Amino acid sequence: MTPLISHLLLAPLLCLLLLAACDGDGVGETDEAADGGDAFRIEGDLTVFAAASLTDAFGEMGSVLEANNPELDIEFNFASSNSLLTQIQEGAPADVYAAAAPNPVDTAVEEGLVTTPEVFALNVPVIVVPADNPAGIESPADLANGGVKLVLAAEDVPIGTYSRQVITNLSQDPEYGDDYDDAVLDNVVSNESDVRAVLAKVELGEADAGIVYISDAAVSGDKVRTIEFPEESNVIAEYPIAVVEDGDNGEAAAAFVEFVLSDVGQAILVEYGFQPAS
Repeated sequence: MTPLISHLLLAPLLCLLLLAACDGDGVGETDEAADGGDAFRIEGDLTVFAAASLTDAFGEMGSVLEANNPELDIEFNFASSNSLLTQIQEGAPADVYAAAAPNPVDTAVEEGLVTTPEVFALNVPVIVVPADNPAGIESPADLANGGVKLVLAAEDVPIGTYSRQVITNLSQDPEYGDDYDDAVLDNVVSNESDVRAVLAKVELGEADAGIVYISDAAVSGDKVRTIEFPEESNVIAEYPIAVVEDGDNGEAAAAFVEFVLSDVGQAILVEYGFQPAS
């Protein structure tokens, strides 16, 4: 199902859920509020730091929240999870931190920068190739073929770490051989700053293949073809979210986190190719 079609099918569900999660003044509530709990208002300026793979899903969430809360203004900063952590460590203004891996958020917790995180989504790496697939890549084994131009994210970027973990896992499978990882990594022609940069290289035909999250492949639509890794060799990416301790709008930040965890937020994430956290 393409993102456009799934969006059209999901729209009525979102409308119903939003109606259920609003009070008489059109102010958003959490799931708890929709079930009879106390309503909360989201207002003021809110700055959300989020992993690049969340660009489209969080963008839609922001539009939904702003439409139902006229006094709310959300600014998003999308980048690699580690880059966002560095910015928070250096004092960049942020209210919410959502990452594509636990480690950066765990570091932020240890340093007292964020509250206790909650996992809100799951994701899996996949191979993407240009729509015309000039290198004829049909399976993960083909990534080791001579002359293949492979693009990965940098090693310290979550999808870059996951990509190398999957490649290592495959090299332990006799079907691929213990030299598989060396052959594949020898084909890497570029290490990009985040997952969307990897996707862009493949979409533009500047690489024969890349490894991204399945949610990114879904957003790309017919610009790329997707090749899945064997389930037993793949990894599951966990996405944690937390409120930044020194943020300027803690109340709105907590409300945003609750919205992400709500039925509406989870439905939007699923629409964009993520798996629910539970």
